[in-house]
Amino acid sequence: MNTTLAYLRGRRAWLVENLTVWGSDSETDLLLAIVEVVTSEKRVGLWRVNPGRNRQAVNFSDLIDNRGNYLPAVISKPAVMILPQGAQSAFVKSRQGDTGFTIAKNDGDGPMVMVDLMIFETGL
Repeated sequence: MNTTLAYLRGRRAWLVENLTVWGSDSETDLLLAIVEVVTSEKRVGLWRVNPGRNRQAVNFSDLIDNRGNYLPAVISKPAVMILPQGAQSAFVKSRQGDTGFTIAKNDGDGPMVMVDLMIFETGL
């Protein structure tokens, strides 16, 4: 057996079926800098703005596995594998640490894509 698969199989794993992905591939976060002058003092502020509002953030605690159980809120070093159900697919845009991830689909794949997820806890 492949050593990577053997390692992953030695950890906790969940199968999440029929996740609807609506997040957009072209969605992005912008980092803006703002300068404010009050009397003789200058202040610089940083802002993170999401202009598209099509960001799909997924928390592990909101997912239900194929056995009907909620996933734990925190998964140590998660690995997320996407299993497409058809010709359209999705991808993980970013990880939010041990609590979730951001998922998206290609803009040309229509309004929604259905996928299954395999989530592995890779450990310390």
